[in-house]
Amino acid sequence: IPSKLNNEDILLRYSTLGYLPVEGKQMALCWELYPEMKNHFNTACFDDRARIVDNTARYSTYRTVATTMTAKNYDKYGQVEVIPIGVDTDLYKPLNNKIELRDKYKLPKDKKIGVWIGTFHPMKGVSKLLEYAALNPEIEWIFIWKWEMEELKIDNAHNFVKIKQNQICELLNAADFYLSTSQLSPYYMAEWEAMATNIPFVLFGNAEREFYPSKNPRDDVFAMGWDRKSVKQKWIDFFERKGVKW
Repeated sequence: IPSKLNNEDILLRYSTLGYLPVEGKQMALCWELYPEMKNHFNTACFDDRARIVDNTARYSTYRTVATTMTAKNYDKYGQVEVIPIGVDTDLYKPLNNKIELRDKYKLPKDKKIGVWIGTFHPMKGVSKLLEYAALNPEIEWIFIWKWEMEELKIDNAHNFVKIKQNQICELLNAADFYLSTSQLSPYYMAEWEAMATNIPFVLFGNAEREFYPSKNPRDDVFAMGWDRKSVKQKWIDFFERKGVKW
C-alpha cells in the first residue's frame, strides 16, 4: 500500500483491522457489532476490539454501517453511510424441491425440520437453541457450523461443518423453518441469506430485533435493500458523490 493515495482514491478499510496510517481518504467498514455486544452482555471482554473499531471510525474520512440502527455508534465522528453488505439472491433463493433435498442429505421426510446456523459465540444464542430444542423434542434439526469443535451431538440433529454456500442454500430449502436465537438486534449475514430462500422464521429468546420477517422473508431482503444489485448501486452512488473516477 502506498504511503499516499491519489486525490480521487478512497481506501476501504475493515474496521477491526484498525486505522491505516496512509495519507488520503479512507472509508471505515464498521460492520462488526462490538458496541452492541458490549451493551447487551455488559462486559469488558469486547473492549479491545471495540476500541480498534472506534478508532478506525474516528480517524477515517468516511464510515459505513450495514443497518440504520448501528449508525448511532459512529455518527459522532461525522456522516455515516448506511450500505448493507449484500446477499447473493441468485444463489440464495427458493428451490421448491424439499423432498429431493431431504433424500440428498439423508433427512427424514415425515418430520418437521428446523435449521439453525451459527457458532458458539455468545451473540448467536446457542443456549436458547438448546432450550427450544428441549421444549420441542419432536423436531428434527439441521445445524450448520463454522468449526468442527462446535458440533452439537444431540438427538435428532444433523451437523454440517464448513460446507459450501450452495449446500447451505439446499439445507435451508430442505427445512421447514429457520430458528433465530441471536442475542443482538441487527440480523447477521446467515439470517439474511436464510430470508432470501423465503424460509419461515421462528424467533426465540432474542433481543428486540430491528424488524420482524414477514410471511415472505425474501421480499423483506429486497425491501430493505440487502440484495447485491441494490448494494452495488449504493456504492456507485457514494463513489460518484465523492468524485471517484472509474
